[in-house]
Amino acid sequence: MARRAASVAPTVALLRAHAADVVAQELTRLRARTPGLSESDAAQVQLTVHRVVDKLLHTPTVRMKQLAGEGHDYTAALRELFDLDPRHTEAVRTPPPELRDTDPRGGER
Repeated sequence: MARRAASVAPTVALLRAHAADVVAQELTRLRARTPGLSESDAAQVQLTVHRVVDKLLHTPTVRMKQLAGEGHDYTAALRELFDLDPRHTEAVRTPPPELRDTDPRGGER
């Protein structure tokens, strides 16, 4: 059962990497449009956006692992829905330092 749950990890990592890329692109756009934004404010916006994305992805990714452990495999559907390329395994990466001390549900660890 644990092996089946672990089998979805690469797809979950791809989804999270895709979300991180979207966030990075949007934060870059925000900085270009708001040149007067202070570094402190920009850091707070970045942290907030990352937390929102993490909260939105937390339950579906946990649920996907649970379902995989029960024998249901939704990895192909997830890849199709989010246009994730399973060949891009380099997308598995460590979260940025500013997110390592936060719980994906919003609290401190």
